[in-house]
Amino acid sequence: MLRIYSDAAVSPKEHLAGAGLVIVGEGVYEQLSIPLSSTEDNHLAELMAFHHAVNWPIEQDRLKEWTIFHTDSQLVAQAIRKNHMKSSTYKEIFDEIIASLEKLSFYEVKWIPEKENKGADNLAKQALAKQRKNRK
Repeated sequence: MLRIYSDAAVSPKEHLAGAGLVIVGEGVYEQLSIPLSSTEDNHLAELMAFHHAVNWPIEQDRLKEWTIFHTDSQLVAQAIRKNHMKSSTYKEIFDEIIASLEKLSFYEVKWIPEKENKGADNLAKQALAKQRKNRK
């Protein structure tokens, strides 16, 4: 079984966003800090982070493993559970996420409170810090 925790951090003033992933499973423990393309929209950043999370098992050829995705974004968790995104702003990335999820044999999406997602949160903030440093 894989557990993948995702989170995003956004700096609206600087137009920066970052994603953090913590991947835990049999024989694997990875922490990823990923700069995201310029956005000041937290919901979009959370969806982008989740998209990276969903693509990790695909890229690692772990499609048949039971995968539990943990997110502290209610928008992400509810949209995936309902298989519906109300906002047209997020429709394109949502459709990409659904297409990727369909490649996985077994998965579950769980909403968790922020306090249980500190690892991914810290990694997302590190991605922001890297981008700030690279701008100087």
